[in-house]
Amino acid sequence: MLEQINHVGFAVILVIIIYSILRGLFPENNQDKTVISPETEQKIKILELEIQCQRLREELKQQSQQLRIDFQNETFTQLQTLLSNYPTVKKMALAKPDLPAKNLISLFTSLDNLITSWGYTAIGEIWEQVNYNPQLHQADSDDIQEGELVYIRFIGYQDGDKVLYPAKVSRTLPGGFN
Repeated sequence: MLEQINHVGFAVILVIIIYSILRGLFPENNQDKTVISPETEQKIKILELEIQCQRLREELKQQSQQLRIDFQNETFTQLQTLLSNYPTVKKMALAKPDLPAKNLISLFTSLDNLITSWGYTAIGEIWEQVNYNPQLHQADSDDIQEGELVYIRFIGYQDGDKVLYPAKVSRTLPGGFN
């Protein structure tokens, strides 16, 4: 065993000596430099840019997928209570049509929280009487004029000055709610 170790050590020392001799005989700065034409150099740069472009596209694709996954996870977390209770509430409403709706309102708190966390604001309040504004409202009749008093039947949403969904308005409230 000791003899094998001596042979390995001798081989390593021999390789180092040969390497040192060869480095002395053939230094790097004595090697012939290959001359590259400007056209070849330009092709190399184009190829490098194409490779970089492909890598950036792949990174962008991965980031896009990650953003979608993060968005879905965050939205699901905020709506989890509603999503888990909705099937039960639906079944209860079908089985007991006389169930008071006020018992169900607390289930929609997660939706309110989501809208608030996104920074969206409601356009009006349900059944609020307002002056018709075609930039904020969608009328149920084509003959409603700007400034005319209308009732908000379904609220809309906006993000700052951008209207995401206009409030639906009508001249009258639903039957039985006057």
